Amino acid sequence: MPQIINIVLFGIGNTGSALINKVVKNSKTPVANEPQFRFPVITNSTVAFFEQEGVDYAWEANFIQFAIPFKLSDVLEYVVCNNLQNLIVVDATPSAALTAEYPDFIKSGFSIVSINETLPFLPDSFEKGIKFLADSRGVTHRFINSVAGDANAAADALYNAITQVAQHQKAIAY
Repeated sequence: MPQIINIVLFGIGNTGSALINKVVKNSKTPVANEPQFRFPVITNSTVAFFEQEGVDYAWEANFIQFAIPFKLSDVLEYVVCNNLQNLIVVDATPSAALTAEYPDFIKSGFSIVSINETLPFLPDSFEKGIKFLADSRGVTHRFINSVAGDANAAADALYNAITQVAQHQKAIAY
C-alpha cells in the first residue's frame, strides 16, 4: 500500500494551481512504492476548501463551490478531527504573515515546503530556528528560491521538494 501524504496547500495562484495539476496528472499513472499526494485542505488568502466525503475530486470546481472563510486554527482542527498523518504544509504565497505561523505548524507535526516570496528577505536566524524546531520534532522543511515568472518550473521545484520530504517521512516511519 503506498504512503499517503496529506498536503495542506496555501496559495492557489499560478504556482499552487500548477502544483495541484501536476500532482493530479502524475496520480493517473502511479508508480509502485511512490507516495500518493492528497490535498485535504486548499486555501487562498481568504477562503479554504476542506475535503468532504462524497464530493468528487475536481479541485477548482470544489474550491469555488465549497470554500469557506477560515482561520489557521480551523485548518489545525480539521487535521486533528480527521486524524490526518504524513502532513506537509506547502506555502505558495507571498504572505509574510504565513511564514510567522511555521513554528506552530511544526509544533503540530507538519513538515513545511515553502516557495514563499518573502523568504529571501527574512533573517538567516529564521531558517536556523525553523531547522532546529523541525529537527527536534522529527519533521523537515525545504525552502525554495522563488522561480520568477514560470509557474510550471516553480511547481516542479515544489513537487521535487515534497517528494524529498515524503521520502524523509517514510524513512522515519520505518
